[in-house]
Amino acid sequence: MNEEKILRYLGPEPENPGPWMSMSNPSDLAKAIALVQTCLSDAQLLSLYDAGDKMSSAQTKHDIGHAFAVHELATSLLQEYITLHPGQLDDWTTKVVVPLAAFLHDIGRAVDVDNHAVAGAAIVNVYLRRLRLPREIIRRICRVIALHRSAQVLKMEFDDPAWAIVVIADKCVGDEDRVRRTQANILRVLRFFGIAGRNWWTDAEHQRVNFAIKQAHLLVDSNEDLPQPGPQVNRLGNAIVLSISLDEKIAPATEVMSLYGNRFHACGRAAQYLGFVFRLEFNGIRYMYDKNKNAWRPVQISETAILV
Repeated sequence: MNEEKILRYLGPEPENPGPWMSMSNPSDLAKAIALVQTCLSDAQLLSLYDAGDKMSSAQTKHDIGHAFAVHELATSLLQEYITLHPGQLDDWTTKVVVPLAAFLHDIGRAVDVDNHAVAGAAIVNVYLRRLRLPREIIRRICRVIALHRSAQVLKMEFDDPAWAIVVIADKCVGDEDRVRRTQANILRVLRFFGIAGRNWWTDAEHQRVNFAIKQAHLLVDSNEDLPQPGPQVNRLGNAIVLSISLDEKIAPATEVMSLYGNRFHACGRAAQYLGFVFRLEFNGIRYMYDKNKNAWRPVQISETAILV
């Protein structure tokens, strides 16, 4: 059934797809980079995202806007990683794998919302094979997409910077703009009367907590004091910080930490693999996760921070 849905969106296989690209051919890299830009405006992909968002209507928005936001954040975070680890990533990774995996990570919702990561990998495998990208690049992109959800991340150890970057970008995108119009309007009225801090309908918590997040952005602080850094943490104090402007009359910081605990845990593991630590910041108060206390606790904010 999933295969039928995929072909319904992508159409039949081309009769003469052409030769496969090679990672060792510079002209194929240039061709692949051009194809990345084409993908960002491909009508087939836009249609898939539109259909997937409609199928996800009971949740916050997972539309093309979300895809572009994750793509943009992943690209910015990638530059921070390159600065910290110059020469560690090749051009195929930075210019093809990360951009495509980030943009296409939720494409599978049109086929299967609950298992959209696996469905997305299947769609992207068909789509990119038709473009004749190198097989190893296709496998890597599909793997990142298949493994981008927090539950899957927490079962494994990171072994690919592209995977870690996409996970952080996906989990750190989200504010009140992702709340659907009807629910947002209801929450505005409830906020006016001072009663928006409760769940007034079934499965309201995600909508309400996202509505409480008025703005969220990622920054890199290269000057944070790291108490007792672990063996894999960069000792210069490079911290990836999710900074949130929060309306605590709708949802307190403790509820955000609790509701999105797995997401933040996944970000923490991804950040550590990349050579950073992960921090949360709510209305100017920064928090680190204390493993001994199994809870987030406030830390001192450094003076140097770079907006990603």
